[in-house]
Amino acid sequence: MLKRMNIFLILKFACAAAVVISSFLSLAYPGNQRLATLFTQFLLSLMFLFSGISEFKTNRKTYAIVSFSVSLFAAIVFISTLLLRKG
Repeated sequence: MLKRMNIFLILKFACAAAVVISSFLSLAYPGNQRLATLFTQFLLSLMFLFSGISEFKTNRKTYAIVSFSVSLFAAIVFISTLLLRKG
């Protein structure tokens, strides 16, 4: 079973688990919500990027394009939030 899974699928599931854990932590500790939101947004961007690469390798180009566009949008939101925080 592990031979059939490619590295991008494993990375996608690892990022998904990290997103769930960081979301639970931001709910448990609401005082540090801004940093947790940035971290979760970055992980979501990576998760959709790995998902798009995985879908592209399995020749599902429509889903890959959607995943890449969502990843790009999440990365833009992450960068703009990071810049607004510093400014």
